Amino acid sequence: MQKTLSDAGFKVTAGVAEIPTAFVAEYGSGKPVIGIMAEFDALPGVSQEASPFRKPIVEGGAGHACGHHLFGAASVASGIAVMDWMKENNIKGTLRVYGTPAEEGGGGKVYIARAGLIKDVDVMMHWHPGSQNAAGATSSLANISAKFRFYGEALMLLLLLNEVNQHWTL
Repeated sequence: MQKTLSDAGFKVTAGVAEIPTAFVAEYGSGKPVIGIMAEFDALPGVSQEASPFRKPIVEGGAGHACGHHLFGAASVASGIAVMDWMKENNIKGTLRVYGTPAEEGGGGKVYIARAGLIKDVDVMMHWHPGSQNAAGATSSLANISAKFRFYGEALMLLLLLNEVNQHWTL
């Protein structure tokens, strides 16, 4: 992934957040800062040949399941496509692809956040393959959250929440 991004024109910094396989690939400068999470990992015990039958490559070895073979590759391709669009349309801003290992169980993205590598990101895009096409602001183990207190008339708060809900469900 790092070589592909570097060859495409991204500046790649490897070994971030004290994780040898984690990286940040960056294109452009200034605001907005848009991040794309490119997770990758291999799960224990699912080593498998490209076959519809159980045929481990290495018995008990690690492999990819539940879309883990798609995360990084599709995010890298998305990053390159967005970079190309930015170039073609003279779009200003910073695009980053964050290579985060250990999607399931190790939480590489947690260490990326803890190291402060996403503090200036305006929006982070992340995805997971599934049986339906949907978008939502759900937890991905590294959310930076905030608490809000509202004061005033309850009716106004309900109207505001209704407006926000309609915006996000379009």
